[in-house]
Parts: sequence; structure tokens; C-alpha cells
Amino acid sequence: MEIPEIWDDLIKKRAKAIAVESVRENFLTKHCNIIYQGMGTEIYIDINEVMNCRISKIDWTGRKVYIGVDLAMTNDNCAVAMVSEENNEILADVIAFIPKGRIEEKDKFEKIKYEDFIKQMKCIACGNRTVDYGVIEDFVFSIEEKYKVTVMAIGYDRYNALSSAQKWDKKFNTIQIRQHSDTLHSPTKLLYEKIMDRQFRYESNKLLEINFENARCIYDTNMNRYITKKRSQGKVDMVVTLINAVYLLQQDVFLDSGDFFVQVIE
Repeated sequence: MEIPEIWDDLIKKRAKAIAVESVRENFLTKHCNIIYQGMGTEIYIDINEVMNCRISKIDWTGRKVYIGVDLAMTNDNCAVAMVSEENNEILADVIAFIPKGRIEEKDKFEKIKYEDFIKQMKCIACGNRTVDYGVIEDFVFSIEEKYKVTVMAIGYDRYNALSSAQKWDKKFNTIQIRQHSDTLHSPTKLLYEKIMDRQFRYESNKLLEINFENARCIYDTNMNRYITKKRSQGKVDMVVTLINAVYLLQQDVFLDSGDFFVQVIE
């Protein structure tokens, strides 16, 4: 405000931001320090609706489960999700994996105390500056024994996960899930509906709730809704991998039961 040239430039940029939607988000975020959810971006779900689905304990013993994996980049967060169905409800558990050597850095940048979640066994720190994929691979291999369940299938994004998937494929049924709106819209919608109808159950997991709070959705040209990491307000890996697991559950349980149908539009 004290320098006329800068002030005049801001006024011009403001006028352009009012007139042109595509530059509005950049102007408000960069110059006004306002988080703007424009360009078709919206909150995935009210966090209070998610928290209404929290329960004290899930007995996994004897259940048939579907595993979702999001390995992402080795210097970023990864996650493994496990889901099952009971009485038309979705039961879920999600574990995050972070680079052990970056905990302090991530605490400051993300404003999250990861040490608390590590103690609560909702997050596993491994590797040094990068995540150790071997730890994640071993964790997936141990799920059946650890939880006393039967793994029906493992769904993964081929990006960074091909090597791990080849190892899991020797023991489990592995399925590559196409990370595209036409594939992810259906499980994204199903998870949303189950949460809103309180037919989703998970044990207390604040880190998962933070991921839900961060999650933002956009629509493609066919109005398929999906979560976008680029426009989300923080880490959403746990929600993304949960949707991968729900995709498998939906295909094998809900769609097969006749409760849902796929509408094909020519």
C-alpha cells in the first residue's frame, strides 16, 4: 500500500481475478493469503460426518478383506488400507508410512505431530530420507497373520508400485487400478454415501480424519467426481488408498450382490 507502483499492479491483478476464474485462485492464495476452492473444487465430505462413523473396536478375525495401496514417491507419504463388508457396511483400517529421516521436517511443514500417530500405531516411519518400500511390502505380506483375515485382492496404482505388486502377486491376487476419474468416480461416490448413511466404520484414527479434512474433489467433463491431490489442502494418501480398497470391495461384493448397477451412457 505504501508503494504506488505495487499497489496499482495489485489493483490490476484483482480486476483480472474478478473477471477471469482461472487466475482467481492464484491471486487470492498468493497475494491475499486466502485458500480459495475455485475451479470446480469442493470439499469431499464434512469431517463431522466421518467422525460420526468412528467406533471403539473392529474385530477383524475371520473376515475377507480387500487391500488398497498407494506407494506414491519414495520421499512422500504412502498408505495401505484394508476394508471389509458386514451387513452392508464398510469396515476400514488405514496405516500411513512416512520417511523416518523427515519426521521433524514434515511436522513443521504439515503442522502434524507424526510421533503421536507412530505411538498410536496409525503411522509407520521407515527408511531415512525416503520411504523403505520393503517395509510396506512386508507389512502387506503380514496382514493375514496380523489381523487373522483372508486377503481377497490387493489393488494398486501402477505408478511406483509395479515392483512391489510383482512380489505380492506370488501370494495374492493383485489388481492394477486405473487412476482416472472414470474408474475412481464409482468408489469415491460409494464411500461418500456410506459415510453419509453411517454405514462406514473405522477405529479412532486422527491421521485418517486429517486426510479426510484435506481432501478436495473436482469433476471431469462427464461429471465424474474424484479426489485430486494437487488441489487438496494437505496429505490425502490415506483417503486415496482407502478408495482403491473400496473399489475392489465394490466390484467383488456390492456390485455382485445386485445392490448397485453400472449405467453405461453411449
